[in-house]
Amino acid sequence: MAEITLSSNSYKHNFHLISSHIGSNVELAAVLKDNAYGHGLEQISTLARECGIKSVFVKNYNEALRVSAYFPHITALYGMPEGDFPPHIAFVINAREHIESLPKGTRVELKVNAGMNRNGIEADELESYIVQILERGLNLVGVFSHNGYGDDIDDEFLHTQERFLEIKERTKALAQKYGFVVPRFHSLSSSGAVRVASEGKITDDLVRIGIALYGYLDTAFENPLNAKLQKVARLYADRVSTRILSAGARIGYSGCTTLEKESVISTYDIGYGDGFFRVSEQHKVHTAKGYQILPRLSMDCFSCLCDEPRICVFDDVSELAKAFGTISYEILTHLSPSIKRTII
Repeated sequence: MAEITLSSNSYKHNFHLISSHIGSNVELAAVLKDNAYGHGLEQISTLARECGIKSVFVKNYNEALRVSAYFPHITALYGMPEGDFPPHIAFVINAREHIESLPKGTRVELKVNAGMNRNGIEADELESYIVQILERGLNLVGVFSHNGYGDDIDDEFLHTQERFLEIKERTKALAQKYGFVVPRFHSLSSSGAVRVASEGKITDDLVRIGIALYGYLDTAFENPLNAKLQKVARLYADRVSTRILSAGARIGYSGCTTLEKESVISTYDIGYGDGFFRVSEQHKVHTAKGYQILPRLSMDCFSCLCDEPRICVFDDVSELAKAFGTISYEILTHLSPSIKRTII
């Protein structure tokens, strides 16, 4: 049976490496959204809790409930609750209707657009939104943004930071004006946090670390952590069948692979139905040990020029991402939740 193994040592190594880099005056919060970037929500929650992580960010209400016993501070980034929920789960406000849909006393974090122009309210709406939140009786625990330029060598990263600094100062002034507790502030994800920590002091209360905890940090600039991070996940596939085929034999749908010589061929139990990208004749993809995955990959299996009973399909998705013209995030988050995940 196909399996994803998760290295406890690698996850904890990454946590301590990142923590040392950003400094002890800033809280490191883990981003666990989208099934912990495909790694497995409950499994990664176990590792995050063992690292002492207290605050996490998940995709939605359902993910928040699944990790509610693990952490004291949970924020659901998208959507509103679909039923009851414990008081330590916060929901993100992106629109006025979100405020009106939540019961009194609910913890909320207000997202403000600082330049990415994706989600969040506009900065000039800050006061009216906060007033509406207070009138509704909600508990404003966070004001945040997302700097979408952290991976790039781009002045817009600095401009976004400047805009968020203004948002923080305005929020503090409003806290004095209306008598509410100053909420926590955060705007940096993995690459942005590493960048600012390298250049000086992070002034936010926490940083949201996602992909770097899983061992990846692809940036357009030299960063001090990338070479030191360790990949957490490995994907293994088990052999389904083996056969010896003659030169000229054709394999798979449309027979698009033709053997040049007599070869031992095995099939393994991972396919695009498991979320693995569909390898076609346009791609040249190899397993961790260098065996070529022969096109075309099927829904539930692929063929390979080997006969090992179990093979490591990948221990690093970087080359896979390049082969498919995408990023590591997409390869990882596509992996089916039904694949067994084991902490080692």
